[in-house]
Amino acid sequence: MHSTSVPFDLVIPMSGLNASGEVRLVIHVANALAARRRSVAFVVPAHAATPPIDLHTRIQVITRGSALGMRGRIAFGDMPRARVYLATGYQTPLLIARARPRANPKARIVHLIQSDEITTYIRLGSQRTWLKPMLHSVARRGLEVDAIRIAVSRAVADAVGRDRIHRIINPGIDARYIQNASQATPARRERRHDHPEKLTVGFFAQSGRAKGTAVAIEGLARFADLETVRFVAFDRGGPLLPAFIERFSVIQGDRAMDPMAFYNTCDIFLFPSLVEGFGLPPLEAMACGVACAISDCGGVREYAHPEKNCLMFNPGDSAALAHAIERLMNDGALRSWLGAAGRDTAVQFPVEKFASACADEIEAALV
Repeated sequence: MHSTSVPFDLVIPMSGLNASGEVRLVIHVANALAARRRSVAFVVPAHAATPPIDLHTRIQVITRGSALGMRGRIAFGDMPRARVYLATGYQTPLLIARARPRANPKARIVHLIQSDEITTYIRLGSQRTWLKPMLHSVARRGLEVDAIRIAVSRAVADAVGRDRIHRIINPGIDARYIQNASQATPARRERRHDHPEKLTVGFFAQSGRAKGTAVAIEGLARFADLETVRFVAFDRGGPLLPAFIERFSVIQGDRAMDPMAFYNTCDIFLFPSLVEGFGLPPLEAMACGVACAISDCGGVREYAHPEKNCLMFNPGDSAALAHAIERLMNDGALRSWLGAAGRDTAVQFPVEKFASACADEIEAALV
């Protein structure tokens, strides 16, 4: 256990570790700091303490027992001393600010904002209607906490208010995607069905209105009777799917839930989100040489350029979505061209660049 008299350089209290892209990016930042010989600790509930990717050996994971009605918030009740605390969600700046006087009143707060959280998690969230005004108030009060704020895109900075943002730092994709995109020739499309001549259109099936799964299903239903196309969903806890959409599965061990294995089965990747802070999946698909149809959902504009490296449609417009998919299905040359352009784009966004820049800001905040 870290000595109570010597603070960690960075403590990251979280409601839990999971496989989301947001959590992975936070871990990359923590790893970058640990590689600089900074002391780093995650504080998480015991029920959600398994990291989705490897942690640097210098990083500690401190668990707190779950409490009824608290679960995720238990991590904020008894924080170890730190020179900097990293806030990673719309409720966390307030929770950290309230706990900080008991831990280290002089500590700084760095707030990494990865999405338009009020829109994504509150306005489009599944909470009861009566609860949303309170959550909206919490989010707004969190933005009034004295903190160094990093936004992952211009869209997020605009949603929060540019005057509140210290710096915009674009996220990136893992090294294996960069390596894939850097190959002289695109990765071969992998066929795992009985009719390899069929085109495969893939998307992520995710719960929550903001992810646009219902819009994707509505748009793709127009092609349900086509015999030349198959539709596959990478299941991330999404809704029930109609019969014409298959659920992606791989038998080869730990590749079963590997997004890269999924992208490599696709000829076309569809990203139907209504709002995104950045949106890593299309960039990952681009790295795999897959032609992408992407909703104009905010943060994707950092890398997605309509008619240059992707096709784009208005969020929530199932007819426009279907038109983009139809263009890609009917034009092999367009798919190849966009796939090549996407690979050229993807190599410009290594996650190490993001992690290093965030680590620089956190080191500058050390007191």
